[in-house]
Amino acid sequence: MSRFTPKNSLILFAALAIFAGILFFRHNAALDISSVSSGLRAQKSFEEHATDIIARCKNAKSRPSCYDDEIPKLMDSISMEDAFRVTQIVQAQDPAYQFCHVLGHRLSAREVQKNPDDWKNVVSRCPSGTCSNGCIHGGFQERFRKESFSPEEIDTIKPDLTDLCEARGEWHPTGLEQGSCYHALGHLTMYLTNADIKKSIALCKEVAVKKDGRDLSRLCFDGAFMQIFQPLEPEDFALIEGKVPDASGVSAFCGQFSGTQKGACLTESWPLFREEVMQPLGLVRFCARQDAEERDRCFISLAYILTVQFQFDTAKLKMFCGGLPEERQGICFSNVASRFIETDYRNISRAVTFCAGATYIPAKEQCFNELTIYSTYNFHPQSEEFLALCTALPVPWKTACLGKKSLQ
Repeated sequence: MSRFTPKNSLILFAALAIFAGILFFRHNAALDISSVSSGLRAQKSFEEHATDIIARCKNAKSRPSCYDDEIPKLMDSISMEDAFRVTQIVQAQDPAYQFCHVLGHRLSAREVQKNPDDWKNVVSRCPSGTCSNGCIHGGFQERFRKESFSPEEIDTIKPDLTDLCEARGEWHPTGLEQGSCYHALGHLTMYLTNADIKKSIALCKEVAVKKDGRDLSRLCFDGAFMQIFQPLEPEDFALIEGKVPDASGVSAFCGQFSGTQKGACLTESWPLFREEVMQPLGLVRFCARQDAEERDRCFISLAYILTVQFQFDTAKLKMFCGGLPEERQGICFSNVASRFIETDYRNISRAVTFCAGATYIPAKEQCFNELTIYSTYNFHPQSEEFLALCTALPVPWKTACLGKKSLQ
């Protein structure tokens, strides 16, 4: 009978250690392979969903509208985040589907429907830089869409509204995300007040003017007036029925307000003047109705809007911006470029190329200046997207952009 010596025990221990190591390696390798396989299956599944939807919408009168209807149905079996992944695959395969803001509304609305009490968390889960931040809009609008509140009930939820768009927990919004949130809050006020625009404006002032001196109320005003002039869903149309002026009544309707409120009202009325604003000189006439201090804001807003109306067609947009008076071309080029990025972060190179296409040199310089400024508004400093934008800019804007540490 052999003796169990210290030497033997060391050999046995070493053998067991090696054996355990092999088992550990094989187990983890199996997990890694399983994870990779699972990931590949999930990715394949996303692609299959996208392929099915593209086939289903192939002969639709409007493919983008069809995608807006079909993609939310996937959330019966996949998460909101995965539905956005499918959306990106659809967009990559069909260039006609560049603008999916309405879909963003619907996906977050579906998510809120699952658990209405979790609406604030849904907003914080919305992916950045896709579908023009429509997800943020739809999430909390869905929570209150079918309700109007008494003054006492509104007072009860004001604390929620006051910090709704502020950083909390793991949500640290960029300037763009926060701005989109306050804009959506303006829409929300119209539901809460049963589309009483004056009460909505008062509520915007209460929740969007901060104790630290920040005033985000203009963004809220924009959302409130947009709800009047640009309803999307059947509930939106029902909400504003009988409260919308026609083109001949806009001046009187907006004239009951002043300052930024009047400016927001006139700007958001653009759908009543669609044919006019789609022409460079028509846009000049449209914005000339504004008080002098609001005209720049009018051109900025309409450049954002017309980017979508021209379906992100860079040739048409370049021609439009170039057709404006020289002193307005810079605003147009820079805000079209910004809208490309705001709609989808994957459009960074396209935005930079658009700036470079401005033939009027001051307009080109203003465009690059604005992208430099917005690098820390659209993105967190030193983030992957921030670096992608900064490095895509020509010198000297590239150097200035990379040197930024915070919003300036």
